[in-house]
Amino acid sequence: MRGTTGNSLESKTSQPAPAARTGGRSSRSALAERALSVRDRAHSNSERYKWIALSNTTLGMLMATINQSILLIAMPDIFRGIGLNPLVPAN
Repeated sequence: MRGTTGNSLESKTSQPAPAARTGGRSSRSALAERALSVRDRAHSNSERYKWIALSNTTLGMLMATINQSILLIAMPDIFRGIGLNPLVPAN
């Protein structure tokens, strides 16, 4: 004798998903794999961010050093151009 309609519905819903829909994996392993891939992506993004921050800081320090060197070399010409001698106490 067949079971009641409720029993057959319960047996249908308690069965795991067919292999064709989940790619041969159970839904639990698919969720675990998805959570792992999200975690890996977050880790790779943070690693990428670290390198971007380091390169931006390094480039900024290089630009500041070059700017300071140019200014230091140009100082005598700047003072000569405005008619100022920085070594004279009156100036």
